[in-house]
Amino acid sequence: MKRPEPMTLSKDVIMENAVQYLISGYNCAQTTLLCCQELLEIRNDDVLKSATGFGGGMGNRGEICGAVSGGVMALSQKFGRVELSEEEARRKEYTYELVSAYLNKFKEFEGSLYCRDILGVDISDQDKRKAYWTVENRRKCGEGPVAKALEILYFIFEQDKISKTK
Repeated sequence: MKRPEPMTLSKDVIMENAVQYLISGYNCAQTTLLCCQELLEIRNDDVLKSATGFGGGMGNRGEICGAVSGGVMALSQKFGRVELSEEEARRKEYTYELVSAYLNKFKEFEGSLYCRDILGVDISDQDKRKAYWTVENRRKCGEGPVAKALEILYFIFEQDKISKTK
């Protein structure tokens, strides 16, 4: 995988990396988050590790898509707050606005925020899940919902970068 500089990776490189991460074994939440961390040069393995449970629609339940969750984590890692100051409260509200826009756009493109609806498979069933997660279906996930999540996130990060140069 290519070594990034902040916001210099092309969308094509991000999409290629996403597919490779999924095929190598990262889940959709980790993949989305890791690609954003590389894009922004804010790699943090503890944050990446915390995305583990969000895969498969949160613990293989088919609930909220892992690409969605990983994206929310990336937006929070970039824009979220740490302290309780007034300035940090503004950051929190700004993060909420970005997350809401992200969720709306993702749902507009994918038709749902739920893994089971997007994949068309009940991955909470262990046998169905094992049969589904072939290399080809991992690739389809990387080229489908994960790619769409990353495209939306890339746009959000680009807009933030542009607004800071004005």
